[in-house]
Amino acid sequence: MRSCSDVRDYLLQEGISHEIVHLPSSSSTAQMAADALGVPVGEVVKSLVFLLDDARPLMALVTGDATVDTDALAREARASRATLAKGEQVLELTGYRPGAVPPCALETDVPLIADPCVFMPDVVYCGGGSTTTMLKVRSADLEALLKPRKLPIAQRR
Repeated sequence: MRSCSDVRDYLLQEGISHEIVHLPSSSSTAQMAADALGVPVGEVVKSLVFLLDDARPLMALVTGDATVDTDALAREARASRATLAKGEQVLELTGYRPGAVPPCALETDVPLIADPCVFMPDVVYCGGGSTTTMLKVRSADLEALLKPRKLPIAQRR
């Protein structure tokens, strides 16, 4: 299983300035992470793994104050439906447990779609490889690293 060391090593190799923030307790949800960090939940980025109708994996990035519009995600991925992957599928595809998945340094190459709002804050906090770590990175650096398809896939609460 992968860890925050894999995230750190990958970003160092790619020359991306970042910080792995260690939290005092588990933060497996965006709200828990935001509370622990003392930041608005909109600065937390959720990395969610979906399976399309033909079992193709797809990662969706949305801000912590949003959910993924699965109909929009499926439409953008040219699939009839998108279903959130189960825990064991997430671990197998990414190498990380649900609630700890970073947007990079994954076990396998998973295509990525990001909602444009992910890159609006100057700094964002993503899964850091464990439920007690978060990746702090400039959103512009994250966008340059990931080169995601940016499409409106978020539903605001």
